[in-house]
Amino acid sequence: MDDLTVVYFTSNREDPEFERRIQETLFKTINGLPLISVSQKPIDFGYNICIGDIGASPENILKQILIGAEKADTKYVALTQDDFLFPPDYFNFRPFDDETFYYPEEVYLIWQGRGTFWRKHLRELLSITNRIHLIKIITEIINNMPGHISNRVKRLTKQGWFKTEYPVITFKTKNGLHWRSSFSKKHFKSELPYWGTGNELWSKYL
Repeated sequence: MDDLTVVYFTSNREDPEFERRIQETLFKTINGLPLISVSQKPIDFGYNICIGDIGASPENILKQILIGAEKADTKYVALTQDDFLFPPDYFNFRPFDDETFYYPEEVYLIWQGRGTFWRKHLRELLSITNRIHLIKIITEIINNMPGHISNRVKRLTKQGWFKTEYPVITFKTKNGLHWRSSFSKKHFKSELPYWGTGNELWSKYL
């Protein structure tokens, strides 16, 4: 399938070995799909666009996403970043509607030094979307609307969800942009199918 480009963005703040392992796993998971990385330091990962050390912030993340989406030439783009793991079937999804941001139904987060997975709430920058629509929405957010990114996304575009066989995982390390994150206190697990236990996953990646 040649209609999806994977856009990977990073501020290069994570531990280099941790990020290398994230990249290795992502590269295997996308199974030959076009890959564009937008980084703040040069990296050997797909087609790399290094924009320099502009700092880690939500606004700069949006700028990096926009650069990657504009460089792609496929109908759809999948957004990925330096602290996420994706199940094998994730990149098989294609949007049903070209004016909707689509998100995976199940995303679990795990904090550094802890072995519990928690069901995550906000996923505004984790999307598979029509590329032109994504560019339009991100450009409007950057240029015109103050406030939290998730609220701006909700005002400007429809949102949809898709199922994967196994959940998406996001790590919360002390090097990341946000240590705090919104999650469900009712939905937590010490082990997840395919991924194993939280402690096993930390041992593998960090």
